[in-house]
Amino acid sequence: MPAHMISLLVLVSLSTAAQASMPVPAEDSGYLEVRHDHAEWPTPELLVEDLRSKDDKVRLRALHLLGFTDQEAHDTIWAQTSPTRVIGEAVVTPDKIELEYAALGEDATQQAILAVQASQKQLTFAAVAVPKPQGWERVAVFDCWCKYEMYLGQEALAESVQVRPAPEPGPRNPEHFELILRASGGGTGIYTQNEGHFRIRHDELRDVMSFVSRQMSCPPTEPCKIEKRWFYTTGFGNVMGGVLVEGRGSYAIASQPPAFQSLRELENRSLRDVTCSTYRWDEKGFRYEPLAVTNPCVPAKP
Repeated sequence: MPAHMISLLVLVSLSTAAQASMPVPAEDSGYLEVRHDHAEWPTPELLVEDLRSKDDKVRLRALHLLGFTDQEAHDTIWAQTSPTRVIGEAVVTPDKIELEYAALGEDATQQAILAVQASQKQLTFAAVAVPKPQGWERVAVFDCWCKYEMYLGQEALAESVQVRPAPEPGPRNPEHFELILRASGGGTGIYTQNEGHFRIRHDELRDVMSFVSRQMSCPPTEPCKIEKRWFYTTGFGNVMGGVLVEGRGSYAIASQPPAFQSLRELENRSLRDVTCSTYRWDEKGFRYEPLAVTNPCVPAKP
């Protein structure tokens, strides 16, 4: 089990009611949307260079290839007057760019995952491209209006785009991975974050697991209620799969330090009820399916 999961289980205490409760179904994509329109790419490295270009035309073309709409690729310029007015627009300049290669499919082929953050638009973006005989082809695009993560000082790009090992029966060369994407939204005191796990099959990005990873409700006169979920891959004998861990809790925001909502480690301490659901990797269906085995959240009997 990963260290962060062990820490979580140490910080929380189980209750009889929590062990009997049913976790959220792992089929909720919510704010998380992935487009599957294709586009021909130059090499991913060249695209990164163009995204960093000081030439607006070069950078705009690269943003469009990445998957930005024309509106997303431009930032409105307002006059410094009162009342203000629109006086023009500027091509967005990404302030963070990350390129990673990983085998997301069933063979040794490595796909490219290119992710960017445009803080002035409060956007994070990721595109997946597959190698072709004549170059590269973008097969999927993800974007998140991550204003909540940016407002709280989180590493929004690291929060919304990750690559993690896929479940495998033993050491593999090369190792296979899953693309983890998260998107959030909310309003009127409610925040929801959705998480999806994706792999490549037949050169298409497939959703193999999705769920609500974080949900928080803070009514004005009541304690905040929070739900958090983690999914980690593991094996059950000769069956490969994973565990979805769910924690619930509440806290009074007035009694917490100012950094409480910015540091997830502090937030984890408010979780008191934990349940687990186990899943197996269904190779034929190419996704995770429920599996009834020993509950990893329940301590083993001596």
